[in-house]
Amino acid sequence: MRLVLAGGGTGGHLFPALAIADEVMSQDDSVEILFIGARGGIEAKVLKSYDYPFELIGVEAIKNKSGLSKIRAFVRATMATLKSMALLRRFKPDAILGSGGYVSGPVVMAGKILGIKTAILEQNLIPGATNRHLGRFVDRIYLAFEEAGKSLPKEKIRVTGTPIRRTLLNAYREQKAIEKANKPFTVFVFGGSQGATAINAAFIDAVEYLSDIWPNLRVIHQSGPEGYTMASEAYERKGLKVELKSFIEDMGSAYAEADLVVCRAGATTIAEITALGIPSILIPYPFAAADHQRINAAALEAKGAAVMISQDTLTGSQLAGTIRAFYEDVKKLEKVRESVVGLGRPGAAKAIVDDYLSI
Repeated sequence: MRLVLAGGGTGGHLFPALAIADEVMSQDDSVEILFIGARGGIEAKVLKSYDYPFELIGVEAIKNKSGLSKIRAFVRATMATLKSMALLRRFKPDAILGSGGYVSGPVVMAGKILGIKTAILEQNLIPGATNRHLGRFVDRIYLAFEEAGKSLPKEKIRVTGTPIRRTLLNAYREQKAIEKANKPFTVFVFGGSQGATAINAAFIDAVEYLSDIWPNLRVIHQSGPEGYTMASEAYERKGLKVELKSFIEDMGSAYAEADLVVCRAGATTIAEITALGIPSILIPYPFAAADHQRINAAALEAKGAAVMISQDTLTGSQLAGTIRAFYEDVKKLEKVRESVVGLGRPGAAKAIVDDYLSI
């Protein structure tokens, strides 16, 4: 069997596809897998550390564009579809699964034109424009949230959750199994695979308000490549010891150390922290399509599984106060942890692969 996985641009679209690939190979290591991603995304960097072959195509968003920009985007989408058809004819896949991002559209549509079985993942409460369009043509639609199915064909839907990488789950479990005496309260700060300037700045400001408890804290901070120098210099000026990384490949081990995470509210991040049962302070990216990160975060907060802070009201003082509340109130931390555990779907990848292989 041959399988194409199409998606990327960000970790939120790439890592679920990797989770599917891992699950497929665990069931049948004779399956041939090809990744198709977008030029300029993180997939070229990340996939080099895996054994999966990959191809990159040029594509861009059409939504919210006008005039010549919209015409150019349509032309690039058409060219991307034609190139995808050429790649598919050469690879001859039995199935194609789109995990999101602009590249998913041309590849899945090319597969449909060629008569290949197709499926898509939708990780958010509100489906993106690409998936709303693709939903009319594909054979299966896998949702993280049942509410996302309102605008999609009901007969194609399976509510499975967002797939989590097997390597992440295994690393988390292995690290958790190591008993540590007198473990400090650990805060894991990250803004997604690319980092987040607003979160970096707010947290660096927040440390000024945490000076009295700082000796009892351990901080792991993934700044993103662009924010690394600024964060490093800021911590050095303040004379603070922080485990600062531009990018963390082994997220499972980092999650295992965390008592609390401060992060964005992308679908993959939400899936990971709920599957692992980690309390969080969610700071949604305010410019996400259809404001889906705020909706994701609000859904968790409403269930007592997280605290949400809007970026437009975010201050170092507010963030510090929220972190302090978790640090000082163990019962509050445990109550949120219990709520998070009830939402997780660590078996999502297997559920998707079992169903998709059946068709």
